[in-house]
Amino acid sequence: MLCGAAQAQTAGPLTAEPSAPAPAPAPAPGPVSSRMTWDLQTTHSKLSAGLPDGETVNLRGAITLDNGDVLNLELLRERKFGDTGGVAAGSYTLQLSDRWYVVQSLAFGAGGENWSILRSDTQLSRKWLSQGQLVTSAAVYGAALHRNRSEAGMRLAMAWYLPAPVVLESGVVLNISQPRNRFSYMPFASMTVGREGAAYFSLRVASGTEAYQSIGARSELVDFRSTSVMATGRVWLGQRWGLSAQAERYSNPSYKRHTLGVGVFLTF
Repeated sequence: MLCGAAQAQTAGPLTAEPSAPAPAPAPAPGPVSSRMTWDLQTTHSKLSAGLPDGETVNLRGAITLDNGDVLNLELLRERKFGDTGGVAAGSYTLQLSDRWYVVQSLAFGAGGENWSILRSDTQLSRKWLSQGQLVTSAAVYGAALHRNRSEAGMRLAMAWYLPAPVVLESGVVLNISQPRNRFSYMPFASMTVGREGAAYFSLRVASGTEAYQSIGARSELVDFRSTSVMATGRVWLGQRWGLSAQAERYSNPSYKRHTLGVGVFLTF
């Protein structure tokens, strides 16, 4: 059976917006067997259409327990569309058997309309084929936002771990936003190449629709298409530490956003 990579997947980034796709799945495990990993990353975003720049500082921790379960913790401070806020989140991956696992995530946000007050995700995943190299996942989520808004939906995904080592993933996020029962969908696909303990690189593309997006005080976009292309990398410079980087281009009919980020991680 595959270990580590397939087992440690979560329902998505703990601090993601409800309609956002999950990042690329974890690469194949390498020679380093880590019980705990901490990542510190910062990003800066440049926006068009006269909108203010954005930035984030993000701390993530992943702790693998003796029974194979995984505890994830995350703190995010973010400046977006002129507002400053943040999120505290956690998730727990429970191994039900050598084929099945479930992930429960909970996130609390503060700072204004760009952050969910409360979000909950529940994901069920199963490994298929002789080595568990095919993983299918189904997740449901709900989020409470400001001004009596809410979002709920589901995420369906399939990840295939090839021996190269390459991981391919595709899926879709289906979302209903209130008020007015606005439906949106976001298909996505990603490829990850490399191994834990050495280096890996990921490319993810998502293109679909969004129901609402706040872009300032009492200003929002409604029912629009958007596309995101993100590249991430992670390189071990020592047995227990390394550097990470990311670049993203996001666009919709109203503005474009270009983001660059760098980070450092430690494993124990």
